[in-house]
Amino acid sequence: MQLDPTTLIVINVVNLLAMSLTLPLIMGQGLSPAARDARLSLVLNGLAWVALIFSGFWREQWPDWVLSSIAMALLSVSNLLVFLALGDWLGPRPLGRLLRLLVLAMPVGYALSFQSYPVRVGWSNLLVAAQLAILARATLQPRTPEFGRGSWRFMMCACFSVMAVLTALRGILGAWFTELYPFFRAPTPLNLVALVAANVTLVLGNIAVLAAWREEAEHQLRTLVVTDPLTGLLNRNGWAEQAGKTLRHAQRHGHPLSLLMIDLDHFKHINDTHGHETGDVALQVFGKLLLRCLRAGDMSARLGGEEFCVLLAHADTQAAQAFDRRLRAKLAAAAPVALNFAMDFSSGHALCTDEEETLESLMARADAALYRAKHAGRGHLVSDEPPATLPPTLADNDLRAA
Repeated sequence: MQLDPTTLIVINVVNLLAMSLTLPLIMGQGLSPAARDARLSLVLNGLAWVALIFSGFWREQWPDWVLSSIAMALLSVSNLLVFLALGDWLGPRPLGRLLRLLVLAMPVGYALSFQSYPVRVGWSNLLVAAQLAILARATLQPRTPEFGRGSWRFMMCACFSVMAVLTALRGILGAWFTELYPFFRAPTPLNLVALVAANVTLVLGNIAVLAAWREEAEHQLRTLVVTDPLTGLLNRNGWAEQAGKTLRHAQRHGHPLSLLMIDLDHFKHINDTHGHETGDVALQVFGKLLLRCLRAGDMSARLGGEEFCVLLAHADTQAAQAFDRRLRAKLAAAAPVALNFAMDFSSGHALCTDEEETLESLMARADAALYRAKHAGRGHLVSDEPPATLPPTLADNDLRAA
């Protein structure tokens, strides 16, 4: 079977247009920014190839210059959109500034050097190859292990890497060995291989996009199951799952672990006086402050209403006290600004030192300490530890609270 470049280009365009028309039906509406960028990238890629096909009707004339320059711009922007989608999915990606520079420079340099075939072909292909190499690099090393575990990343990386190599080779031939690549539709072996690869990687790349979109949807569902929608903290489900793992890890390695049960003081009065919307804002403010005070390895959750729970890894009683003081200071400074009134909380502390203790028993001890703090005047921390094991300052506080 004989394959010619024109046929392969037409097949590529048909594939692109078909996918760009069917993807909205498959993915639907309400997409994330990453999914929208990936889908728009496909549309722009298809338009770029359409512009290249039409430019061939006026070879080396001004319509060819206009249409092919537009095609180069659309192709570059398409690559940038893929990069942005990867950044949303996997976290900030390296070499973003360089890619933006290449996206701007490639079509501009192509248009300015249009009269010189070796310069424009070498310039455009080598800069597109550099863009594709950056995209291949962007598929690696997700920011968090929670997303990007699927094989779609490696499929994308392979597609971008193959096309980067073939595009660079076309640029080298067009710039320095023009007789081996005299024009865009030249039926040379490298050009045929590159166009076949473009069709194959197009299909595989879009399968990878759909797989990434599916993983994103699954990740969002998992997040909804374990996250409190108002504060962004863990909910009871997420707390039970993750705190239990942290507790077992601390017990296995003999690390101290502190648990704080926190209750916002007079929260019903806030709702009754200022309204439930203000109460929701108060919960959001407190949730943000909790997140700012946490270290790596710590976690916090909203268990319901105005009740929160904090697990402090590698933290003894003194570290729990320091966390409590830090959180109170931040709340005292932030509440009047965000809410126009002051807000405080009561907290109960329990230190895990027993290898047999469960999360439920640790929470029960901290909850009992919280109960004592609330009935002793609120606005302070009480620990469940026996007074003899406490530092003098905390022991004194407990005695006064009793």
